[in-house]
Amino acid sequence: MNTASWRKLRRRGGLIAANSLNSLAQPFLNILISLAVVRLAGVELWGGFVDALIIVQLAAMIVGWGNKEYLMRTASRQPTALTKAWRTSFMTRMLLLLPVPLALALLGWSPQQYVLGLVWTIALALAQSFEMLILYRRAFVFALIVEIATTGLVLLAINAVGPTISVIQLMLMFTVAAVIKTIVYGLRFRADILGRLENQDGWRAYVQPAFFRAAFPFFLLGFSGMMQSRIDLYSVSYFLSPTDVGTYQVYINLLLYVQSLAAFVLIPFTKSLYRLDYDAIGRISNRLFIFGFVLMWPMLVGLYGILTYLYHITLSPGFYVLAVFYVLPIFYYLPTIYALYKAEQQGVVVRVNIAGLTANLALNVILLPRIGLIGAILSTVIVRGAVSVFYHFQGRKLRREHAPAMS
Repeated sequence: MNTASWRKLRRRGGLIAANSLNSLAQPFLNILISLAVVRLAGVELWGGFVDALIIVQLAAMIVGWGNKEYLMRTASRQPTALTKAWRTSFMTRMLLLLPVPLALALLGWSPQQYVLGLVWTIALALAQSFEMLILYRRAFVFALIVEIATTGLVLLAINAVGPTISVIQLMLMFTVAAVIKTIVYGLRFRADILGRLENQDGWRAYVQPAFFRAAFPFFLLGFSGMMQSRIDLYSVSYFLSPTDVGTYQVYINLLLYVQSLAAFVLIPFTKSLYRLDYDAIGRISNRLFIFGFVLMWPMLVGLYGILTYLYHITLSPGFYVLAVFYVLPIFYYLPTIYALYKAEQQGVVVRVNIAGLTANLALNVILLPRIGLIGAILSTVIVRGAVSVFYHFQGRKLRREHAPAMS
């Protein structure tokens, strides 16, 4: 390998590593925050905060409306249209903030919670608007530094307040962190979002309702996937106590962190994956499943150690058995999802997500009031097992339909 090729390979490897590290950092740093709160003030307080956190994140997700994925496709096809597309998306999506004050008012929060929840939702939605620019400009190291710095400030504030910390104070800390991110990202990407306006009407001319229709497939895909992965947490928040909510959020976040390794193994090779035939993708599914199976055993040891000795959370053995069946299926069917994308059958994935979250919600309604917290993870395991079987047959169908012609 010559020097130029080596430099090119090293540069690409550095970008992949920086992107993966940046993506893994946020959930890891959030785990540190939850650990700090649980150790200082207990899991019940953390559960009370999570009740507010999941509402704000849901509202910000809706305001996002598939923004990142839609703009990445637009900018990839027409790089010169990046600024105009970003402005159009940003200004149009701001219309979705209009019902947020009324929606939050229906939750029955205290005046302090209401004001903080509203500002936090707006700031989080604004900060998420820059995710596409981070990805497009490959500013992964910059984003990682911002994430570490803001999380560090939150951790310092938590430790400064100490055991008397309240849900209101946690909401204030997260709101300030989101505002800081918005300001810093705005300064970093000002060249992409500012500059000369293209007409006399100013920013108002970028409000284009047609954006909602164009970006809707991306929104539906992301929203259905998010809801499928979180419907159990929403159900626990509705049916059970703050202590159960805090316990389950810590437990499930650790599992999601392990599960994300499947995506990070595949994402650097996405471009190559789309070029492979469906038989090769099927073989990748089998290999990734074996990798996941090997990973499960150190995961169980780590999960038990973290929950028991760091969080001081005691769970029955059933939670650890179900953890394996919660995480392992994604290692098998994730390549099949990419195969469906390759075949331009994203609609199948959306329908599976919607069917999965509907079934999961129904099982949670039945099981949670009867068997308690373990019903949430059991519901998800049952649904994921059914999804795995479905994707198995979808993979076989793709290989059959696209098999090379035999003489």
